[in-house]
Amino acid sequence: MDTPKIIIADDESDLRKTINKFISERLHVDIYEASNGYEALKLLKEKGCDLMLLDYKMPGISGLEVLKETKKLTPDAFIFVITKWDSPEVSKEVEAQGAEYIPKPLSLKVLLGKIQEKLTSINKYHPKVP
Repeated sequence: MDTPKIIIADDESDLRKTINKFISERLHVDIYEASNGYEALKLLKEKGCDLMLLDYKMPGISGLEVLKETKKLTPDAFIFVITKWDSPEVSKEVEAQGAEYIPKPLSLKVLLGKIQEKLTSINKYHPKVP
């Protein structure tokens, strides 16, 4: 089985852990957590990535900069930018970089559905069977 790699990059530790637990209980995936953009890029270079859940606003390097660098290093990676900055400008900016915009608060079930869809498209969707 080709296990998909997911990076969750968000400065909110509780949100990272909640998303990680929710996804890993339902899918066979390798999940890596980053508390800032620098950690996300380090993980990307060390581990690779099929899908990234990326906060827009983080300390240090912004989510937008991480998005741009990720697209350079791993052009095929799917990126969901998750943010409480719910604005048309941010949405357009994110989508122009080839990512999908998801405003906070987010529904974990909706997020899981989006992840399933993306992983299915690259033949890496492996659900856990209860």
